[in-house]
Amino acid sequence: MEEQNKQSPVFIQDKNIDMPDTKDHFFATQIQTLVLAIFITAMMQLSNRLAIYLIYCCPMYFFIALLQWLVFWKPKCDLSFWFNIYNFIMFIICLPIFFGVFFAVFHPTASLEFKQAQNCQLIGKQSKWIEFTEKYSILYINFEYEGKQYLGQACASNFNQAGTSNPIYPYQFYYKYDKIECGLTDGNSTNPQYRNRMLSQNYSNQTNPYNKQRILKSSGGVRTSYNDLGSSGSTACYRSYLWSKVKIASWLCMNNEFDEEDYMKPQSCYVNFFNGEKAEQNGILRLAMKDQNSFPLVAFKSHAYFPEIDLVCLIIFSYYNWILCFNSLFQYPAYYLLKKISNKNNQKVMPLEIQSQSIQQELQQNQQQPIQQEQQNKHKLNFYPNLVQINQQQMDVSLDNQSDYVVQSLRPQDQFQQSFYQQPDSSQVPIHIKHGQTYQYDVQQEDSSVKSCKL
Repeated sequence: MEEQNKQSPVFIQDKNIDMPDTKDHFFATQIQTLVLAIFITAMMQLSNRLAIYLIYCCPMYFFIALLQWLVFWKPKCDLSFWFNIYNFIMFIICLPIFFGVFFAVFHPTASLEFKQAQNCQLIGKQSKWIEFTEKYSILYINFEYEGKQYLGQACASNFNQAGTSNPIYPYQFYYKYDKIECGLTDGNSTNPQYRNRMLSQNYSNQTNPYNKQRILKSSGGVRTSYNDLGSSGSTACYRSYLWSKVKIASWLCMNNEFDEEDYMKPQSCYVNFFNGEKAEQNGILRLAMKDQNSFPLVAFKSHAYFPEIDLVCLIIFSYYNWILCFNSLFQYPAYYLLKKISNKNNQKVMPLEIQSQSIQQELQQNQQQPIQQEQQNKHKLNFYPNLVQINQQQMDVSLDNQSDYVVQSLRPQDQFQQSFYQQPDSSQVPIHIKHGQTYQYDVQQEDSSVKSCKL
């Protein structure tokens, strides 16, 4: 027993060691992991509105847990080592992927809270091709909020429903001098390859103003000119964004093919005072929104666009797998807890076994007692004739003393009854033993019979 106690526990399967049932161990582990998942998911709800998808997709959490049961827990062989290795690898991979993508891609636009405004009208528009990739327009919107008139900024873009892999990230706010990946051109920096691209009237007669700010980075870290770029796939081109103080994330924009006349009519919209209280002040002062870091951000929908499929896949393949990695930690306290409960149950069972043995011994003694008692009765019955003879002599003496008997009869009634019912001496009265019961010989009956004869 001491050698078994010194052995290290195996947490999946091992018949050589007395351990809790595998199903109980699995469910005890999953309960602890589920409590942690509920806590983390509840905390995530404080981040942005998209965290609700962590709850919507929860059936997949239980499906992945079922797969882990079938692969690692149910087999008869010991897979604890591979189970821990798998969880360690998934933890290292899924932790940065989920939190990095969720907070870097989905959080910037989903965390903005919009308030409803009235009498929103389009009063101005400026458009430009950004790196000959995205057609971006700044829209000047006049609106009313809490009885005050404001000037705000909205946007239109052909990337308003773009994916996360676009060269100009649709989920990111670009500030002045932030780096943007260069767009593909045919060698003339003013003409894009795509036929439907156009430059705004403000820049149609100008050469590319960003030509001098191009930064070319090769794999060797040597800067080259634009003409040296060629068709090499190993080089990357970045340049600074300079057209406005802030480029609104494209997921907050309208489609660039919207009907301008429809938005010139008063209608309701949604506003977020971007970058603090100064945005409200700039809106009241009706400053040029293009040159402001803080401004009323206007949108004609209550929340930003996001690729729902990408978010669901991120949650299923990274968030839930990351949460379930904690099974490798919680399996140990679950094991010791179940083993402790099992030991307590064994301690409760042992006294019952001892009690049952004592009861059996007592029953055996009770079965032997009548036999012993019967033997004792037989031994006592051997002396019964002598006792009867002595009793008969006493009866004869009582008959001879008739005068004494009469005198006793003349006593008062209470004294007679007292003497009549007085218990005889046990040493002089015969004792009858029958079927294990002991009782005294009825002397009063003998006296009454003698009295009747005398009369």
